[in-house]
Amino acid sequence: MPRRRLLLVVMLVAILCAQLNPAQADAQLLFFPETGQTITDEMYQYWQATPHPLQTLGYPISRPFLQASVTEPATFLRVQYFERAVLEEHPGADQHMLILGRLLGDELVADRRSEEPFQPVAQPASVANWDAVTQHALVDTPAPFKSFYAQQGGLPIFGRPISEQFLERNADTGATYWVQYFERQRLEWHPDAEPLFQVMLGRLGDEYRLAHPDQIDPTAFTASNSTPSVPAHLVYGVNAALFYTDHARVLGLAQAAGFGWIRQQVRWRDLQGSLDHRLAWNELDVVVAAAQQEGLKLLLSIDQAPDWATGVPGTSGLPDRAHYADYAAFVGAMAQRYQGRVQAYEIWNEVNLGIEDAPQAIPMPSDYVDLLAQSYVTIKAADPQALVISGPLAPTEWSGDPHVAISDIVYYKALFADQRFWDHLDVVGVHLFGCSNPPDTLWPAQPGPGPGWTNSREFYFRYLEDMRQLVVDSGHGNRQIWVTEFGWATTNTTPGHEFGNNVSFDQQAAYLVRALELGRSQYTPWLGALFVWNLNFAVTWSAAGNPLHQMASYGILNGDWSPRPAYTAIEQLLKQ
Repeated sequence: MPRRRLLLVVMLVAILCAQLNPAQADAQLLFFPETGQTITDEMYQYWQATPHPLQTLGYPISRPFLQASVTEPATFLRVQYFERAVLEEHPGADQHMLILGRLLGDELVADRRSEEPFQPVAQPASVANWDAVTQHALVDTPAPFKSFYAQQGGLPIFGRPISEQFLERNADTGATYWVQYFERQRLEWHPDAEPLFQVMLGRLGDEYRLAHPDQIDPTAFTASNSTPSVPAHLVYGVNAALFYTDHARVLGLAQAAGFGWIRQQVRWRDLQGSLDHRLAWNELDVVVAAAQQEGLKLLLSIDQAPDWATGVPGTSGLPDRAHYADYAAFVGAMAQRYQGRVQAYEIWNEVNLGIEDAPQAIPMPSDYVDLLAQSYVTIKAADPQALVISGPLAPTEWSGDPHVAISDIVYYKALFADQRFWDHLDVVGVHLFGCSNPPDTLWPAQPGPGPGWTNSREFYFRYLEDMRQLVVDSGHGNRQIWVTEFGWATTNTTPGHEFGNNVSFDQQAAYLVRALELGRSQYTPWLGALFVWNLNFAVTWSAAGNPLHQMASYGILNGDWSPRPAYTAIEQLLKQ
């Protein structure tokens, strides 16, 4: 069968498959087994709105990933490569301009502007379709490009003409064709082909990828046999206490507020504490099943080793190095058991704090990377689609005693300098706490009102911007950050958390909502998730007789399950 006729058959089959798969249509995603890539959400909508998308865009050849803007290198956009185009997501733009094709034609001929076909021409007397901006004509001779341009979407798809028609040798075939370059595309005339294929679009997506290998994430072009695991949009999640409680009530309240994800901390010692290392999944099985039934996605954060792994009876901190492999085996077994039902795993919690690691000393960053790398391998072997998140560090600039704390800035810099770190995670985990400072404030230019906890950037929600800068400075600006804990304490009696006594329930509500708004409007696409700390800890601490514990004060529910103002405000925001 001739190649172009075969392509026509493939196009028709692809269209029929899209029409015959209602599950994909409902989810606004389309998987292409030809390239092992998927288009979702706004990319999917753009595909559907494009006339003859397979002919115009070609197959997707990458998953969505972050890439520096061509025109503003300091800005990162979520992009997806297709054979004939690169689509960019521009959050906050007009709805009709949310997805834009990159100006690939402009980019690929940037060093050819002095050539004759790219020189501006005066408007020919007999030509109506002359672009006054680029000073190039759009005509149907010798190639019928004007008609094709009008029929296939015009300016939004191709951009303006940036050359006249001229003869050019095709790098793929070696043949010479009449071509014309546009801001976003190159049209080629193949007069001997079947009518449908006489005007073809250049494979500019492929050409740009090959011409700029330093600008892409090579892992994004790896084919998959299923849909992508990294969510396309900002994740709104909440930390919850689900063990040995009314699961349905907790999950129902989370869902009613508009959260799509739950972060649950899992203590390794609770599931594998016996000396024979036998696993006791009982309660976690119930939690996972309940979340699945409610349609909520799960992020499990795994810490607190059993004492047989710490080497010191009665302790539950970081395992000693001899038992890193046991931790990795444990999380791998978890990923195997809950394949497809737990969407993400976080490897340890705030490893830069001595209280999280004792009896072990705070590990060297390279040691933590060993733990992360071993865990990544076992999780991905069991469930390739599960996300692996690096353990978030506690926000602290204090390093007075390395047995108590190490600055998260110092620790992150060391982690980010280790390529093994980047090779063994999907997203970077971060924790933030605003103390009593409104989310728009930041030391020193715009400090919070006080009293206290104002003179260090670690006390502010916008400390997130420093974390992002560290990622960019490390040369990995294409990687996402997930904030898996953030919040504002309110009145409490826990020493060291007195800043919460300056925050009313109404202020807590306003601060949380504003932080979520900032995440959505200013920090995407490099920010992938925001998990509120927390949903129902006031219920559990009240039941334990300590309703004013600092953990309870961060909650958005009262001890009697009634909503605090923050719950109601978040519900209103997320349901807009």
